[in-house]
Amino acid sequence: MGRKRSAGYSRNKGNAYERKIVKELKELGFDVGTTRNNSKAEDNNKVDIHDNKGNLPCKIQLKATQQTPQYFKIRSETTVNPDEFVII
Repeated sequence: MGRKRSAGYSRNKGNAYERKIVKELKELGFDVGTTRNNSKAEDNNKVDIHDNKGNLPCKIQLKATQQTPQYFKIRSETTVNPDEFVII
C-alpha cells in the first residue's frame, strides 16, 4: 500500500500549480493572480485565479490531482454562476 502524503505536500503542490497557470495566463496577456494573494472572498468561494481586469470569461478552480475532481460537489460549495465555473 502507498504512503499517504501530508497536507503540506498537497498544499505546496496546489500552490505551485496555481503559480504555473497564472504564469501561462499572463503570457497570454491576462492580468491575473492567485486569489490567495488578491481576494480572500474569492478564495473562500472556490475560485483560485483572480482576474484583475475582468477579462477572463470564467472563474477558475484548479486541482493538481491524478483523480477526477468531484465537480458537482465543488460547484455546490460556490456561489459562482455554473455557466462561468471551470475546474482545471
